[in-house]
Amino acid sequence: MIATREFSRLFDLGELRTGDAAFEIEAGPEERGAVARRLDLLQLEELVAKGTVEAGTGGVVRVRGALQARLRQRCVVTLEPVEAELDAGFDRLFLRGGAPAAQVTIDPEEEEPEPLLGDLLDLGELVTEELALAIDPYPRHPDAASHLARYGAAGGDGDAAGPLAEALRRLGGNG
Repeated sequence: MIATREFSRLFDLGELRTGDAAFEIEAGPEERGAVARRLDLLQLEELVAKGTVEAGTGGVVRVRGALQARLRQRCVVTLEPVEAELDAGFDRLFLRGGAPAAQVTIDPEEEEPEPLLGDLLDLGELVTEELALAIDPYPRHPDAASHLARYGAAGGDGDAAGPLAEALRRLGGNG
């Protein structure tokens, strides 16, 4: 059973015969709060997406578009808030009916369609997944480098300071 999704916008593929259909969706305040909790964000101030759903041959459905988001997350060094604005494109393939009737050859260079059971595609969940992929996994506050230097750790440029780093440089002949 699928749990209730934080941001759900169902698109009925049964109404998509040929060609494509445009969409534009926006998460409301409660939805943004729930998505922020799911993705461990301090705040999600904006989440909008627009694009097209295209019917292809053999039951393939392509969803192309872009999302825009404004968010706040924790710095991995200082735990201070870090603000970010994202503008990320996406291009996803789905296969209606779950699995192809014919044998499938997997090409590592080609994207394989995701199986889709039924005629409903959740564009809100798709956008949430794409947002999760677009978020910086290691956000840094502008003061992060000074905090790292204070404790003798690498400041992001790989140049470590401190007694252990100096000893390692001497052993390696780089000091």
